[in-house]
Amino acid sequence: MGLLAKLRRGGMTRGVWNIGDQLISSANNFLVQIVIAKSVSDDDFGTFAIVFSIFSVAIGFFRALSTTPLGMRFADADDREFKRVTAASVGLTLTGSVLLGLVLVLAGLLFPFPQVLGHSLIALGVIIPGLLLQDAWRQVLFARLRPAAACLLDGTWGLLQLTAVLLLFTRGVDSVSAYVIAWGGAALAASFVGLASMRTRPRPAKAWAWLREQSSVTRYLVPEYVLLQSGAQIAVLVVAAVAGTVAAGSLRGANMLTVPATILSTGLMSFAVPELARRRSRTSLRQWTAAAWVISGLVATTGVVWGSLFLLLPDAVGLAVLGDSWAGTREVLVPIVIGQAGSALSVGPAAVLYASDGAKVTIRLHTVYAVLLIGLSTLGAVLWGAVGTAWGMAAAFWLTAPWWFLAAHRHVRRTVTPAPRAEEPAAPIT
Repeated sequence: MGLLAKLRRGGMTRGVWNIGDQLISSANNFLVQIVIAKSVSDDDFGTFAIVFSIFSVAIGFFRALSTTPLGMRFADADDREFKRVTAASVGLTLTGSVLLGLVLVLAGLLFPFPQVLGHSLIALGVIIPGLLLQDAWRQVLFARLRPAAACLLDGTWGLLQLTAVLLLFTRGVDSVSAYVIAWGGAALAASFVGLASMRTRPRPAKAWAWLREQSSVTRYLVPEYVLLQSGAQIAVLVVAAVAGTVAAGSLRGANMLTVPATILSTGLMSFAVPELARRRSRTSLRQWTAAAWVISGLVATTGVVWGSLFLLLPDAVGLAVLGDSWAGTREVLVPIVIGQAGSALSVGPAAVLYASDGAKVTIRLHTVYAVLLIGLSTLGAVLWGAVGTAWGMAAAFWLTAPWWFLAAHRHVRRTVTPAPRAEEPAAPIT
């Protein structure tokens, strides 16, 4: 019992809940896409892929702009202060998502898109406030160190959306827009779980004040997100152009097989940033360093062990999972697993930097990484096709990994002291 109490005090229980929530969230998206893929034509599923990509970009953008600063700066705030910033942060998400929804509806109505795509964009525009609000409440609960409540939120969404899409599936519905409405409508309904958990209403009127107050960190987080998204997409497009779509498909297949490590990485990051941030003034340089190594070590070990399993299993297993894509995927699996281990090494230092208000440092490191990723993957594609691309990506990860630890060590030593320090004055939200 004493050991369990120590683990709880150390945040281990919350860490398990964070990873569990990430599993639920990933399973939600995966299962819904499987049902939709079996319900519509290949062309229409491509339309849904476009809709899902728009949603994915939007969710990352709004996290960087509105909810990520909560975990970085307010994890140790008292209840009154946290409710104040939550109302402003979620208010910004609500305001921005409604504006984005109007843009999508107008695009679907006014532009000469194919009918299915036009209707799907209109449907997405109608329900995207629900999708983004659900994620905003999820991030708020992580920042408040309440991952169990986040699990309830995501579990509710998963149950509602699976019920809705399965109902459409059993009735033979093959309209992409109908599935989009079901998917987003379930998110809107589930978002009330977050509202009830926090007992705080979004205040759109405070959105501009939130932007002003957090501009010292969001001015790095937003371009950093755009940089990472564009770097990854450019690398894929270049590989497809140089080595062919089969090469791009092989890389995508290998990345699908290594998803568990990605889930662990995301779960640990959402857990570690607020946990470390609230202990900022009480944590020594040695403890910061140890935290970075432990987090990175967990993700790297998981990725290597999981990826290696597919190298040891018979080809029949790979064929059952990926079909004809398995042959190409197996060729690139070794460098992908090695590359993922290199990528995992940056997770711990990144968590330390975000928790210690070091977004100005992370954007520099991500810029170098994006340049190396595009350059080395292109060089590899030209010389050795898909395999060369995978090794180029691995090299980009490993070349930047040591600099993450060095940068985190320097930043913490320079900026974090044993006692609370005065922060840069900011205009309060009133």
